[in-house]
Amino acid sequence: MRVINSFATAVHRLRRERGMSVRDIAQAVGYSESYLSKMLHGHRRLSPDAVKAIDSALRADGELERIAREQDAGRRRPARPMQLPAAAADFVGREEFLHQLDTALITQARPGTAVTAVIEGGFWVGKTELALQWAARVQGRFPGGCLFADMRGLAPGTAADPNEVLDAFLHALGAGPDALRGSIDDRAASYRSLLAQRPAVVVLDNVASYDQVRHLLPGSGSAVVVTSREHQPGLLLHTGGLHIELPPLSEQEALSLLGRRIDDARVAAERTAAKAVVQRCGRLPMAVLIAAEHIRQRHHGSLSGLAEELAADARRLDLFASPEPSVSIHAVVDLSYLALLPQARRVFRLLGFSPAWLASVESTAALTGLSAERSRAVLEVLRHAYLLDNAHGGRLRMNDLLRAYAHQRAVVEEPLSELERAHDRVLNWYLATAWHAGSALAPDWSGRELASGDETGIEPLRFDNGGYDAAIAWCDAEAETAIHIARQARSHVARDAVWALPTLFLPYFYVTKNWGTWLTAATDGLAAARRDGSARGVAWCLHSLGWAQHELGRTAEAITHLREAVRLRDEAGDDDRVLAWTLFALGAALLAGSERAEAGECLAEAYDLFAGQEFDLGLAFTGATLAHVHQAAGDMSAATRAAADALAHAQKVAVPPVLGLAHHQYGMLLLQQRSYRAALTQFDAALRLRRVSRERWAEAETLVARAETLVKLGDVPLARSCYHEAASIFESLHDPRTLDVRARAAKLDTL
Repeated sequence: MRVINSFATAVHRLRRERGMSVRDIAQAVGYSESYLSKMLHGHRRLSPDAVKAIDSALRADGELERIAREQDAGRRRPARPMQLPAAAADFVGREEFLHQLDTALITQARPGTAVTAVIEGGFWVGKTELALQWAARVQGRFPGGCLFADMRGLAPGTAADPNEVLDAFLHALGAGPDALRGSIDDRAASYRSLLAQRPAVVVLDNVASYDQVRHLLPGSGSAVVVTSREHQPGLLLHTGGLHIELPPLSEQEALSLLGRRIDDARVAAERTAAKAVVQRCGRLPMAVLIAAEHIRQRHHGSLSGLAEELAADARRLDLFASPEPSVSIHAVVDLSYLALLPQARRVFRLLGFSPAWLASVESTAALTGLSAERSRAVLEVLRHAYLLDNAHGGRLRMNDLLRAYAHQRAVVEEPLSELERAHDRVLNWYLATAWHAGSALAPDWSGRELASGDETGIEPLRFDNGGYDAAIAWCDAEAETAIHIARQARSHVARDAVWALPTLFLPYFYVTKNWGTWLTAATDGLAAARRDGSARGVAWCLHSLGWAQHELGRTAEAITHLREAVRLRDEAGDDDRVLAWTLFALGAALLAGSERAEAGECLAEAYDLFAGQEFDLGLAFTGATLAHVHQAAGDMSAATRAAADALAHAQKVAVPPVLGLAHHQYGMLLLQQRSYRAALTQFDAALRLRRVSRERWAEAETLVARAETLVKLGDVPLARSCYHEAASIFESLHDPRTLDVRARAAKLDTL
């Protein structure tokens, strides 16, 4: 096709006015007619010398030179590509990550480098959308525009060829034919040179590895955003860029997204069901949108009905099955699952089948039968593939959709016998580890009564050599998971675990006052023990429930449950230590109910049973409570002896909770006897121990007693400080005594 440009148009106009042909001009300027024709048709660059000669030959007085300069400048103006796909209108939240990207653009720009951000995360979590939203926000700051490529690193079919992507980028940037020739290194250099003149924002989506994109990384002044469903250590190592591990939406963000699609009022009307829906969608944006579309298509479908449909693992995946690969859970997760080595696939399957919500190295070793070292390595692989997410306490967990997928794979690909063995292994591991944790908090508190009977093939955690803090940390992380595991216990071997596993956390519950979890554990365990006809289990769960109710001030209920527990233990002829603990709990509840005589009898019997076993822990607890009985009865001599005896036994055990209790009780007696300095010494010792043992409620109790003592000693400022500190602790624990303690502090202001 003939090309007529502004320079050629002017030349032809002037030659006709001058009565000259192209041949005449060629002869006048000393160039061949062919060369001149190619210039006029745009096949050759406008040579400044040739242009000047033609201008002179046609007597144009510089007009042709001016036109040639303008035309050449227009041709050299680089293209400004705007390749971003459309961003979603329903984008919600992610403000923290958008801020991180904005900050990186400002603070990480260094001479000679591009700002790089690597966004990683699992399927449907919204990595691409975050990249598009941010790039759309900032692309106006980049004169080179925006380049986008889907690298198809983890997608059906073949991954994108970096050669082809690079050529497409060069073409979009208006590179000439010379820039498209040569090796990939030569073309990458041309690409960086173009972007150095006009920086751009480059989005490389779904990247497989650093090698796939290293020639596509721009140079100085540009910004590049990379997304990947797998961890990219090589890319991060070479670029030193911002690393974002994109988590699922928060609950509120997921609810907002759901509301945008089906109407906020509808979500507000069925908020509990809406929360269940987004949780069972893993709080993944795409899954939430699929669920919303499901509701819209049904027109009159309720969120409650959808939540119920999503409740069963076996049916949950049905909602997310589709012939379209991008919105089919099987298609998207298959890509990650099938990329794993066989051993990692097996671990993934068993984790999905396991009754445990959380996975640690040790529990995974028990579940799979692998060594701890090998389990750690496989968990790392699954974590880097974003098939597991970080959870509290250094644990890992699967979101609800991945768990359903892995569970389905396990049922299809694992022998039933292996699934049962894996279930029992992890259950026995939790039983044994909970027993060791309880013993670290209260040494040998239950004897062998609750010890796991089968530790074959598992290696439970042990908390020896001052492992108090480690035991507390393990219980903090695992108590709720253990209760869930107990609910899911299915095999004949696991029957007692339904009540025994929650009961093993009694020392932890006593220390931390984790009321909600404690009551759930005791109530669930009691129902299961009664269902299975286990008198032993019923007695233990009644003991646990009664003690929790006593701590919560529900004295009448506590006494009823603890009386029944004592009766069952008497009938069963239980071990003396076990019976003594229940008598001790009943005595404490009776004392709270002002039934001092019967309380004294129960506590005296418990003391004798503990003494018969020379069990210092039990003697310390019981002695401290007996001191309270004597004190309430006005027998200060007996109370003092009992308190001193309790302190002596506690010092032999040397466990912070019991030693703190003994010091506190001794201090209360001294306070009543007006031995204020001696009482303060005891309270100071109790306070140090209760802080070490993380007994927040007990710490506040001692702070109040210390404040009362300081008032008697005339140190009002320090007393006021103790009251305020105690009130803050009570408030954090939602204890109603907060107002009373604050009132006491306010009263000191008048002194």
